Parts: sequence; structure tokens; C-alpha cells
Amino acid sequence: MSSAAPLSALRRRARRRTAALALALAGWALLSPSWGHAQDDRATRALRLQFAQGLTLEVAGRWADALDRFEAIARQRPTANVAFHIGLCHERLGRLRTAERTYQDARATARAAAPAVLAEIDARLQDLEGRMPRIVLNLAGATEGVTLLLDGEVAQPSRAIRVDPGPHVAVALRHGIPVAASAFSSHERRTRFVTLTVHPVSIGVPRPIGAPRP
Repeated sequence: MSSAAPLSALRRRARRRTAALALALAGWALLSPSWGHAQDDRATRALRLQFAQGLTLEVAGRWADALDRFEAIARQRPTANVAFHIGLCHERLGRLRTAERTYQDARATARAAAPAVLAEIDARLQDLEGRMPRIVLNLAGATEGVTLLLDGEVAQPSRAIRVDPGPHVAVALRHGIPVAASAFSSHERRTRFVTLTVHPVSIGVPRPIGAPRP
């Protein structure tokens, strides 16, 4: 039994190394053909080096650092390949909605310039569609004149809203004044139902002028 645990750990590490190597090779395979035939000037060499550094950071799981590299490349030479890796970094950082938008932009570019990238982009988009959390907000009580906000944005009640996993805040406003609120978390592949109960506005009976307070 004592040797089984280390063996299992070795196998897990081997699988991670294999997956990391596959990711790096896929990244190189997704390079646009124009990169390979571009004039090998200093700027191009610098961009290729940055791309290689980004792939290395991906393999190491340093997604925020890899994102910085790929975004720096995109500012100088935006391609579907670079956009794909930007989306991948956002996805691994839990920013699923941003990743989805980035993949969609990459897909629009790849359709004309890099068709080989399309299959990988479509696979990521399909996976995201199933993983994306949903939140359904509902109102109860005195709902007249009440507006719903989810994370500061106007939301429609009883509709599934696609969100990133993690913490969220729902607020009900009446005439710009919060009258109910709820903080909660969402999780991948789950729909969260949240109900905000709004209590009616209490209107006190006016006291006669000069009458003592109770």
C-alpha cells in the first residue's frame, strides 16, 4: 500500500506533463502560416519569442502572466491564433464570458485567415456553453416600480442570465433606492435561482402639529 500512493502520484504528474506538452504543441500548430513566411526581422523575432514565452507560461499554469504576453503581441500583430490563446487564458482564470467573446472574435478572424484554428475554437465555445453558470432572479412582495440589478447591470426577472462563476450581488431598487439585496455565488454547469422580497413602503400616520412624540 505504501508504494501505491507514490505510483499514483507519479502517474498524475505524468498525465499533467503530457497534457502540458500537448497544449504547447497545439499552440505552435495554431501559428498562422503568415508568421512562418514573414520577413525574419527583429520585430518578428521578438514577437515569436513573446509567443513562445506565453506558451511556456501556459504550460506552467501561470495564466495571468501568459495573458500579459499574448495581449502585448495582439497590440502589435493581432491574429486569430493570438486571440485564441488570450481567450484560453481568460477561460482558465474563470472569466468565461470574456473568454467566450474573445473566442467569437477569433472565430470571425479565423474564418477568413486561419481556417485551421476553427475546430479548436469551436470546441472551446461548445465546452463553455455547457460550463457557463446561469442566474435566474425573481421578485416577490411589493414589486411595483422596482428595478433589478445584477452586479450593477439592469437585469430582467425570470430570465436565465449567463455569468462567470464566483460571487455576485443582486439589488432591487425603487426610485434609485435599494429596497432588497442578496449576495451569493454561482458555480459552473449550475443554474442559481435567487428571489428578492421587497417589503411595502410603510406610511406613518401624520401627527398633529405640536402633538408630543410617542
